[in-house]
Amino acid sequence: MAGAAPAAGGLDRDVAALPGAAAGGRTARAARGGAGGSAPARRWLRGGRGVRRAVPATFALALVAGACVAPAATAEGRQIEALYTAFLVIAALVALVVFGLATFAIVRYRFVPRAAGIEPRQVHGNNLVEVIWTAVPLLIVGGLFAGSLAVLARTEARSAEPVVEIQVEAFRWGWTFSYPDEGVQVSGFGNPGPEIVVPIDRPVRLSLTSADVAHSWFVPRFLFKRDAIPGRTNTFEITVEEPGTYRGQCAEFCGIGHSQMPFGVRAVSEDEYRAWLEQASGDQG
Repeated sequence: MAGAAPAAGGLDRDVAALPGAAAGGRTARAARGGAGGSAPARRWLRGGRGVRRAVPATFALALVAGACVAPAATAEGRQIEALYTAFLVIAALVALVVFGLATFAIVRYRFVPRAAGIEPRQVHGNNLVEVIWTAVPLLIVGGLFAGSLAVLARTEARSAEPVVEIQVEAFRWGWTFSYPDEGVQVSGFGNPGPEIVVPIDRPVRLSLTSADVAHSWFVPRFLFKRDAIPGRTNTFEITVEEPGTYRGQCAEFCGIGHSQMPFGVRAVSEDEYRAWLEQASGDQG
């Protein structure tokens, strides 16, 4: 019997040397550990450094992606842009307060055992607190609503005598732009689409309609979109403040050729605009 112990020890060593024995040991240890997997994975699940780094990075990436909007190129667009900024600032402040209070409650009371008998201060029935958290949201929403109405009234205003008037007719799948006072018409479909020319720093009135189905006139740099409805004329004005060529697109799904309805708006100086009108009138005359 005394000689049996070395034999058993040798058998254990032989079994440990077999292929797969180490993996089996890891599996057993993982089973004993509960969740299993590698240590970095377990740290990730427990909220380790990976999570602490990923959350701020994701938040920063979302902020950068949301800020990738070109500045408005029209007077009306700048007013809308200012309204967007006001909404963003106020929403950020509200979010800061809400998430700050939520984080405080989570951190402060997360690890307090129930047996300790500690609970947050109860404010139910506190008239002052209830008036504050009712009045403040009403004031914020009311202020944003009033500001929106003011901006809408200014951007929808009409000049007494528009300097440039353009009639716009959308059709499947293209655009027709007519200058009735100058006798010029620009029409086309498909890429790159027709291009209109307007003077900078002067109001341009556009009268928009559709020949068939609903379309939508949209120029991202103008921060403005208006629907083209059959049997109805929607009128609006723009004042382009920066020279350049701005891409537009139909923004209302209108059928198989919807994606092939781009157009361009080229804003130039007054002299260049007059020269273009003379050339276009001569070509069409």
